[in-house]
Amino acid sequence: MWGINTVNQNHNKMTFKTIDNTKLSTDKLKTFIDRLNKIGVEIKLSGNYPWIYIDEICGQKVKEKFEANHGFTIMFLPTRNDSPVSDFTDISEIFKLIRKYKIK
Repeated sequence: MWGINTVNQNHNKMTFKTIDNTKLSTDKLKTFIDRLNKIGVEIKLSGNYPWIYIDEICGQKVKEKFEANHGFTIMFLPTRNDSPVSDFTDISEIFKLIRKYKIK
């Protein structure tokens, strides 16, 4: 995915709208957080562009570090609009961490 273009035709007029890949990445995060909330897992995220970290899981501060020096990275935001939409760093590691902190 190198960007999504939508074309609207209205009365012989054509307009192009480019959807920002950073927005699509944050939409993935929002969906992820909403789904975790439905199963009783509350997480808090923080970021230092382009890194996004998990800060807390169920009120407990996360101490582990993953793919960064400052926290557990779950995603990197795209640095340019023409960059591909970001994906989670390692979803299996993320869920191992969630299970670990949910049990405590």
